[in-house]
Amino acid sequence: MTDLGTQWRQFEGKALFAYQRLVTRTTRWTFTGKANLTQARANGRPVLWTMWHGQVMPFLVYGDRFLDPNRFCIITVGDDRGDTLATLGDEMGAKMYKVDMQGNPVAAGRAVLRVIQAMKQGNDSMIAPDGPDGPAHEPKGGVAMLAKKSGAAVMPIGLWTRQAYQRKRWDGYLVPYPFAHIHVAYGPPIFAKRSAPTDELLAQISEALHVVSAQARQSAGVD
Repeated sequence: MTDLGTQWRQFEGKALFAYQRLVTRTTRWTFTGKANLTQARANGRPVLWTMWHGQVMPFLVYGDRFLDPNRFCIITVGDDRGDTLATLGDEMGAKMYKVDMQGNPVAAGRAVLRVIQAMKQGNDSMIAPDGPDGPAHEPKGGVAMLAKKSGAAVMPIGLWTRQAYQRKRWDGYLVPYPFAHIHVAYGPPIFAKRSAPTDELLAQISEALHVVSAQARQSAGVD
């Protein structure tokens, strides 16, 4: 039997999806650098979408509108937050994999392996390299590992809107309002070699995310 805590988190996930779908249906869009996305898809590799954690919700709205969530396999946290996020992903149609790095490392490793295998079979994925708990704009090694082992094209994306509530926490998480105008900037894709040093790849991804975030903010009339 599902406990009340789990039921509540599942309710939260469904409520988030309902709100997200409302935003999706009412949002206006401006795009910068769309040719970079064409380049990322040109060689048939899966795409690993990357954005700073504070821009995850605008990306989910973007994905709900312009991408096929059924082609996504996504790693989510293995703690209680994962129940809410897994429900949100399930409602969208994505394949969600809870990974608890603080729990059973063997089970966590198997879940990550399933994501890599799904990507090799043509599924896309997404990751906020500075999540789930920060520090902000400091990427962790997971994004490099996924990129190298899956052979994906890393697609840096920045998203910004002035019509949003920005949460006062470590990542400045953006929650777009209905009828928002979201500005999207695509960076040049990063094709990681399996032999690439992790620290160099992380630095490259970090720089790319800073650039596209600045472009999206500039397009939105911020800064």
